[in-house]
Amino acid sequence: MKKLSNELLLGCSISANQAEGSFDVDGKGLSIAELRRYNPNLDRKDINTERKMTKEKLEEALKDDGTYVYPKKFGVDFFNRYKEDVKLIADMKNNCFRTSIAWTRIFPNGDEAEPNEKGLKFYDNLIDELIKYKIEPIITISHYEMPYNLVEKYGGWKNPMLIDLYLKFAKTVLERYKDKVKYWVPFNEINAANYSVWAGAGLRDDEHPQILGLSMIALHNIFLANAKVIKIGRGINSNFLFGSMVATMLSYYENADPSLVLKAEKDQQLKIYSFFDVLHRGEYPKYTLNLFKKFNLDLKISDEDKKIMKENTCDFVGFSYYMSGVVTENEGGLTEGNLAKTGKNKYLKENEWGWQIDPVGLRILMNRLYDRYQKPLFILENGVGFDEKPSDEQIKDDYRIEYIKDHLQQMQCAIEDGVECIGYTAWSLMDIISHGTSEMTKRYGFIYVDQDNYGNGTKDRTIKKSYEWFKKVCETREV
Repeated sequence: MKKLSNELLLGCSISANQAEGSFDVDGKGLSIAELRRYNPNLDRKDINTERKMTKEKLEEALKDDGTYVYPKKFGVDFFNRYKEDVKLIADMKNNCFRTSIAWTRIFPNGDEAEPNEKGLKFYDNLIDELIKYKIEPIITISHYEMPYNLVEKYGGWKNPMLIDLYLKFAKTVLERYKDKVKYWVPFNEINAANYSVWAGAGLRDDEHPQILGLSMIALHNIFLANAKVIKIGRGINSNFLFGSMVATMLSYYENADPSLVLKAEKDQQLKIYSFFDVLHRGEYPKYTLNLFKKFNLDLKISDEDKKIMKENTCDFVGFSYYMSGVVTENEGGLTEGNLAKTGKNKYLKENEWGWQIDPVGLRILMNRLYDRYQKPLFILENGVGFDEKPSDEQIKDDYRIEYIKDHLQQMQCAIEDGVECIGYTAWSLMDIISHGTSEMTKRYGFIYVDQDNYGNGTKDRTIKKSYEWFKKVCETREV
């Protein structure tokens, strides 16, 4: 049994594009997330191909007039049921809630002169509802929800013009909620720009033979936007706290062969530290600059841009953690993971999608991140997906309870090691549309949503056993 601090923020996360739905209500525009299809024939343990956006897939998606082949258009009706859902958050005794503001509700095409007041009004109501129950809002400004028009008209984040368009959107919401929101995350899982280029940067996987090089150009523009929005935000409210958000894919080496140990270290540099270093140290590490040379990239970073990045770093180290993997020479022994495949670890269990469950890895990661950056940490996403079926009785998801309990205990162990931690938000509050596969079957929630992969169902909410367990944890602070 571990005792958690009463000061620790404990709650849940969702994203607008996976939960809200109502894609054509109140002037909302089309986002890139809503162009990701559901493929019923997908092999659960081989989703890399499905993540890729090609010209053919995009043309097919743009012909859609609102069918359930594209489930993120419909979500799980959070847009209409937010009061009911916030009440469930309050009843679970959470003291925080993380969600995103859909860019396409505020600037439907991304380049309008004025924001959409109806879209802002929805978030006025949502944030006020959270505050009513003394729930701390944690707002992600951009969570894979870029307006599609910015891809069509500007080419996505490879175009530096997107920086000012993003800043206009971000400044609008920062000013609107300057007295209501303290914690801000400019970009969700910023390293997705290198692993899921459509979601992270608005790039098609087939638009360039060196797509990784192109994504690095896009990522530089995102890094610059991240620094500039922090500068703007601190001018609006000096009490704002801005966090990084990196998908952390902790890698172990398969054995004690020094060449594999070195390979694992290089893997961590490229997958994790190269992103955190820019966001928290304000400059590119040498190994990233070497990668630029490998791809013959000349980003022509101005002295002013370097100064902005250096002076406007994030206040807390935010990250998602779901699983760990192994660096291996056996390419045939790979399994799925968050954003990228990884080697299997014989010491770990995995879920139905091949994600390996490693609570101790969270403690290892927290120690490494705190040692490296000496800033407070915030676990912004942690959870596990399972295929759960409705029944006459409550869903007894003891596997989810075990997963989250084990991770919370390891989080507390890291705190006892000396790591400073602001909070933990589980993924996710309720069952929502999967980011990677656009299916409903991959259920992460404490709350069951009566909806299948084709949108059938009442969308009614039913609490699972894990909901009652997490409520007790939040009340007693014992895990």
